[in-house]
Amino acid sequence: MAKFFGVVLDETRLKEIKGTPLEEKVEPIFGGALKRLVIEVPDELGQKVIDQFTKARFDARGFIEETPAAFKRLVFKKIVEKKSLGPEVIEAAIEEIPSIKDQIEKEDRELPVPDIDISDILELQKNPVQKPA
Repeated sequence: MAKFFGVVLDETRLKEIKGTPLEEKVEPIFGGALKRLVIEVPDELGQKVIDQFTKARFDARGFIEETPAAFKRLVFKKIVEKKSLGPEVIEAAIEEIPSIKDQIEKEDRELPVPDIDISDILELQKNPVQKPA
């Protein structure tokens, strides 16, 4: 049975794949609140990913979970480079794990702050009482 690797997409990532064939493969999750791309991974390659990280595991649906955020960023980078959702993306990411070892070690101590734009929320906090429209 094949395994799967999901990559959650924020607005920045969606812009990076806009206009490419990858855009058609975006699927909504959590009632459309989030979007993701899914890579189908052969069993052996999935096990190879799991073996790289102490916390990684397969969930009940066959998705590879609990991989470091640095690895997920690397997988997305490879998706964009290769313009593919094939297993070659995961293979290329595994080959480059040594280049992100420092980031992975930092994550073991403390998760990085997400790089997201919250200016609209900060603006709302200036006037916490909202008037009906």
